[in-house]
Amino acid sequence: MAFIAFRSFQHLLTVDEQRATLTGVRRHLRPGGRLALHLFDPRFDLLADENPPAIRQSGIDPATQRRYAGEILRAGRDYLNQIRRDLWRYAETDLNGALLEEATREMALRWTYRWELRHLLELCGFVVEAEYSDFRGAPPAYGKELVVVARRETNPRKRASGGRFRAPSARAGPS
Repeated sequence: MAFIAFRSFQHLLTVDEQRATLTGVRRHLRPGGRLALHLFDPRFDLLADENPPAIRQSGIDPATQRRYAGEILRAGRDYLNQIRRDLWRYAETDLNGALLEEATREMALRWTYRWELRHLLELCGFVVEAEYSDFRGAPPAYGKELVVVARRETNPRKRASGGRFRAPSARAGPS
């Protein structure tokens, strides 16, 4: 069993990186082994909006009582390559609100459509067994989480080669 959690597969920014990863995972699984992938199902309204709503996330460390906050300063999209690049600012403050540390980081994610993921998995030697929109087994739903469970292909007529299947050679018919 392999599990690629927390949308980390979406940090692979090219199809070549995605295929190489899936091919590598397949090599490490026994025949019939399972792969579970966690992604988000892209929402077109959020991808098309050039001025998305401000996103701010925060929390408090229960041990230190320090507050952590993150916010998107800038969002950019490369529609041709299906990549979203966000510039995030992270801040850590103490109990009195005094700034302890601040940093900015770029986060890039490639959105992958459900049908595209199915195709990638098939090309890399997997068969999709199930799709869910959460971790409780809810049926697939637009714009929700995307959890896909795939099985390593065991059909002996298909051979994986670099993430691609080769068609079986044609048999000569009776003479």
